[in-house]
Amino acid sequence: MILAIVVGVDVLLVYALYPYGSTSEVVWSEYFSAASQNIDTVVVGSSTAQRAIDPNVLDNALGTTSFTLATPAQPLEDSYLAVSEAISGHSVKRVILGLDYETMSLGSWDKANVTYVQTKAAYESLPKAIGDYAGLLTSSGFFTGSKFLQVLFPWIIAHEKGGVQSVENNLRMRLDGTTPIKAAKVRESGWSYVGKGYGNYNYLLDTSNATAAMSTTSHAITDFTDQNMATLQKIIDLCNENDVQLVVVVTPRPAFNVLCYGEEYPQQMTRMRDLVESGGGVFLDANLLKDDYYAPTAEDFADGEHLNATGAEAFSAMLAEYLGRLDAGGDVSGMSYSYEGWSDYLASIDYISAVKLDGSVDDGTATLTATPYTGTNVQVEYQFCLCDADGNVTSVLRDWSSDATVTCAVPADGSLSVRVNARQVGSGEDFERYCVWSSS
Repeated sequence: MILAIVVGVDVLLVYALYPYGSTSEVVWSEYFSAASQNIDTVVVGSSTAQRAIDPNVLDNALGTTSFTLATPAQPLEDSYLAVSEAISGHSVKRVILGLDYETMSLGSWDKANVTYVQTKAAYESLPKAIGDYAGLLTSSGFFTGSKFLQVLFPWIIAHEKGGVQSVENNLRMRLDGTTPIKAAKVRESGWSYVGKGYGNYNYLLDTSNATAAMSTTSHAITDFTDQNMATLQKIIDLCNENDVQLVVVVTPRPAFNVLCYGEEYPQQMTRMRDLVESGGGVFLDANLLKDDYYAPTAEDFADGEHLNATGAEAFSAMLAEYLGRLDAGGDVSGMSYSYEGWSDYLASIDYISAVKLDGSVDDGTATLTATPYTGTNVQVEYQFCLCDADGNVTSVLRDWSSDATVTCAVPADGSLSVRVNARQVGSGEDFERYCVWSSS
């Protein structure tokens, strides 16, 4: 009786608190609704893949029938699960796996793993659901970590956080027949669904806040983990066993979010490229594409890691061209720079992608240093200005020069706001990029 009560309460809490209309729910509900339709290409990966590759654009250009099963924070083991489903359910012939540096260097996020599997299980047959849950039960650290409790009580890891009104809205959408797509539009401000599992936002990257937008601000620069490399190998093997072409795409990001990794970027990416190509797969780092083929601007990005809807449309058109050349037996090697020719890539960045301003205060004096993110052949000059509390320039602290460091006295109240403007030497622009530093 006690067990029955616990289970009953758990089911009610899941129904009331577990968010309805997640991206995973949209993806899996749409996928299983298309069970009778032909799907020959599937896109998998985390949010960088989800928001970079529009299957509708691919299909219009290539005549394929694609679908995306990519979702936010999708770990590689879930990408493997998605590929397995697409192969068994639709006999797909091409898998596009979108990756980034963090996919390979970070550990799996339990919340993303558990919710992805649970959402998939909710829309499939009982035998498949049991198989998926069995996969969770045998996953690393299931019983020694928190996954065990997350599976039994999923509302503890994903739940409504807006109080009673939020819970009421969640229940209402479940009860009144609101589709997952409509629920997602309510839940995700600015999100639009396009079709075939794909939706996106039209936010714009703020380059003046590049420090916050850099992946290295949130995550340390580390090597790709052995576990991630092993799981990628499993995906390669699965595709080979089923005569499926695997295309691994390192998704686009602003140049500053590549440059911030320094030499670690080509070193680690080379490991992944070699693994993919040795297994017969296709590898494309979209960040190394030459300007003649693909040259995104800051306006194509929603933030430091994701393309917005406009940017994804442009990139997907380029990816379709790339795949079309492959399908026709063409040579695509000349479209990109190589990791072995990393200096050529660095020299190709002939603009200022971003500038950041770091500062410290010692004995009433602030020392500020600007760091530009640009190619090796670009000379940068800086103008430092004092700003008010709203970020408006009040006076020039030091006019244009090549010196990236400036010092100034901190006011008695301790509040100081300094803006650095950066431009290429010889430019007629007022500035190309800027950043504001505040002491408080």
